[in-house]
Amino acid sequence: MVLLAGCSAPDDPSSQETVLIRTDGQRVTLAQFERAFEAARIAYSDNRSVDPQVLQEARLRLLNQMAEEAVIDRRADELGIELDDVELEAGIQAIRKDYPEDEFEQMLLESAIPYSLWKDRLRTRLLMEKVVDQDLVQTLTITAKDIETYYKAHEAELSVKDGEAPETDLKRIIVEQLRREKVEAAYPQWMDALRIRYGVEINWDVWGRSQDPDGGSDSQGKE
Repeated sequence: MVLLAGCSAPDDPSSQETVLIRTDGQRVTLAQFERAFEAARIAYSDNRSVDPQVLQEARLRLLNQMAEEAVIDRRADELGIELDDVELEAGIQAIRKDYPEDEFEQMLLESAIPYSLWKDRLRTRLLMEKVVDQDLVQTLTITAKDIETYYKAHEAELSVKDGEAPETDLKRIIVEQLRREKVEAAYPQWMDALRIRYGVEINWDVWGRSQDPDGGSDSQGKE
């Protein structure tokens, strides 16, 4: 689903009643959400009946993901961060090289994912990585004490055997893992602060009606 969420767009007064997610200048409509979910639910299309609760949970995860993407778009605008065509093409090639010839296109075809949609979703993911890198990764401090503590806690699994990774590689591995853990720990608070800053709102009335076509108002509660 990470590559299949819908895109946010500048606010449009003509679509007020169907706006599902709103920031202080962008919006995601219910129609955009439904298109995104129809693409994402391919993951569940294996000719078996799917528990409605599983699909409902998947819809809610996608809703929150799209809200986060709207936040990332706003933060990128504020920081002046863009993803140019050269960076996007490099990202595409980095993924394609992991597939034998023609298998990448076959994968998209079998998944019924248009290449243009896949490319747009990759652009969103790469932009998000740039924003997280500037706001979180570059502000992290990893000390020698952090590295020593981590090594002692994971000494058995990190022990270097003969002929394996030298000490410099081991240090790099530890630093990468520490960085990942610190970003993951900082992300929720960072995202919550940005959601408040940009006035992110989910229209729970629209969401509730989308879960109950007959017009029920079970709106899943508040965020």
